[in-house]
Amino acid sequence: MTTKLLLRTATLTCALMMGFIARAQSEYYHVEMDYNPLGIVNPNVKFSCSYQQLNQMQLFEQAKSTVAKAEGNLCTVTFNLEYDPEIVNQPPRAYLIRGDKRTGASNNGEGSLVAQVEPGTYDIVAFFVQAFAQSFVIYEQYEVNGDVTLTLNPDQCTNHITSKCYGPDGELLKKGLGHFDENDEFVLDEEGNVYRMSATNILYLKGHGSIASFTVNSTGPETDEDKCTVHNDFYVTDVSDRFVFIQHRKAHPEDFSKSYYCWFSTDDVKAGVLENNPNEYVQQQFTYNYSPLGSAQEGYGIDIATWTSFNNLLDSRSSISMARKAEKPGDNFIHEVWANVPYIDPNIPEMGIIVQTGFTDYGETIIQHIGPYEIEQWMVTGWTNGPALRAKDGQMEITNVGHYDRNDTGNMQNNNLYYVNENGRLRSALSQHDAFTYPAQQALGFLGNNSPINAVKVLTYENDGQVNLQIQDYFVGLYGETLCGDKGVATRIKYNGEEVDLESFVPEVKGTYERTVTNTNVEVDGLPGHNTTTVYFDQNQEDMTPPAVEMLHFRSEEGVTDRFATAADGTMEFCASDFNYVYYPELRNGVFECQPVEVLVEYAPYGTEEWNELAVEEIPELFQEPGWGYFYRGSLAEVTGQGEKGWFDLRFRLQDASGNWMDQVVSPAFRIDDHAYSSVATIGSDNAREIARYNLAGQRVDADATGVVIIKMSDGTARKVLK
Repeated sequence: MTTKLLLRTATLTCALMMGFIARAQSEYYHVEMDYNPLGIVNPNVKFSCSYQQLNQMQLFEQAKSTVAKAEGNLCTVTFNLEYDPEIVNQPPRAYLIRGDKRTGASNNGEGSLVAQVEPGTYDIVAFFVQAFAQSFVIYEQYEVNGDVTLTLNPDQCTNHITSKCYGPDGELLKKGLGHFDENDEFVLDEEGNVYRMSATNILYLKGHGSIASFTVNSTGPETDEDKCTVHNDFYVTDVSDRFVFIQHRKAHPEDFSKSYYCWFSTDDVKAGVLENNPNEYVQQQFTYNYSPLGSAQEGYGIDIATWTSFNNLLDSRSSISMARKAEKPGDNFIHEVWANVPYIDPNIPEMGIIVQTGFTDYGETIIQHIGPYEIEQWMVTGWTNGPALRAKDGQMEITNVGHYDRNDTGNMQNNNLYYVNENGRLRSALSQHDAFTYPAQQALGFLGNNSPINAVKVLTYENDGQVNLQIQDYFVGLYGETLCGDKGVATRIKYNGEEVDLESFVPEVKGTYERTVTNTNVEVDGLPGHNTTTVYFDQNQEDMTPPAVEMLHFRSEEGVTDRFATAADGTMEFCASDFNYVYYPELRNGVFECQPVEVLVEYAPYGTEEWNELAVEEIPELFQEPGWGYFYRGSLAEVTGQGEKGWFDLRFRLQDASGNWMDQVVSPAFRIDDHAYSSVATIGSDNAREIARYNLAGQRVDADATGVVIIKMSDGTARKVLK
């Protein structure tokens, strides 16, 4: 690859209201189908979208369409395309919008776009795309009373809208500028203040939502001064301020230690320059802890995703990432986020912006064989997706938007689990929960420096006469960070009570399963930690999905933390539900319908398994779908006993109405300083021998005892170990 090709890296992504399918490491279990799980709907259960409701909507729309066709009321709208294919791309489609309904005109194979719609008044939108700009041809409030032919030509777009993005210091953010010499070597003429930039354009119609989004990414110095600031311009026909043109920018230095975000929106559609106010930046710092596996490696990187939402439904996203093998900057990775927060247009308060960062934790070097060559390549195999930031009243808040994955290339993808029913179609929801949202300055710890829960999800759907169960593990930390990667994670399966060999196991038609997943890639305050989650499900039941914990927070009066001076200072909050997945084959997607679950919470001094019940109560007013379900709260004031360094483990036991259950241990989970015991002498003399073992209660135990044990030595000293 030439230097010129490496430096001129620009990509364009067109996100036309499409869903992004997340992928996670998963396991599948199959049974022959002798019943229809999609036909089982409990009318007494609270949920966002039911199969019956969706069928009614679809039947209603089908009936309207059938009547319109029978009465000959459909109008044919034909769009003739006039454009220079060497400058712009052909529009993939045109949209005819009436209220919250949208009809697409597609290519008829003869160079035109064609749609059939009922008579009425429509906003018609089409777009031509070129490298660093989009041209929007809009017929506003156009009356369609019969067959009609319209022309689409980018020359109709006489309004040019561009933008400039300034950093917190007031300087224009731009990349380096240079040229190629006679030897085709790049020469830098002018330093830039950022290395990578991204610009996303969004066309928004008030009362309807976003119609399309386009993202341009550019990395490294450029040779064209106009491209140096990564313009992503709008060219627009004359329309009213019902149409809003929005751009959000991201910029980063080469080491990705900082991220700058700014947003612009039009008050009216006129030619001109949009600029941000550099005095309106708010800064937030994230500190990522390396996991035990990450601490032993030399790799780092950063991943940033930006989401726009309309009425809490995902409208568009853009993402950039950088991962490299390099010296780690100490024991953690610090990433600064600078956000130009007063973005929300007062005329469209339902539009929101979410920023989410991610951190590469560990990787591995692999050898790829390409022809006769061996190429060494460093691959990301472990990462942490951070919690999300959103702007509110000029401040930054941390919010949890559900549990996210990576795709095959390592970039963050939105969750494919939370959808809501909107006008007979399923839309991906940013399921923010206000109870798990708090001012950014109230995050009192480091990301990754806590033991995660496992928010297990089970998908069920029919395929070729079988019911398929797909189990996905989501390790979610105290602040909503998602820890991804299969290193340090072990899985065991019991089928009908007998442990099986996973590599050779072929299930019979139906059975019961106990699936145990243990994640030991955890360390907190120098203590080895783990999450061990066992789920039991019975395929002979109509409901074969086990319940799960969705989120866990600990709070003090100062903010979100798992460390407290006294037991009375701490409060625990979590969501736990029985989410049964309903799959719609015709939509190739599904939703979770929430049902109640029995909950038992217990605590024990770290490593002892001396469990005691911890009282929790359901808070009905904080029930939320999609994605969260039932909300629980409990005080730590009644916690007794002593733990190593004050740490305690937590265990959740959940059971649904069909007998499926989950048992989950989070170790260590929380610390209470005045419940810490003092360490005894740690090392005896070289000639000392072991004479006895005791647990933390002072009781003598056998050599095979597990948990924290104190070993008394022959020279009168003792040492403490975790077995």
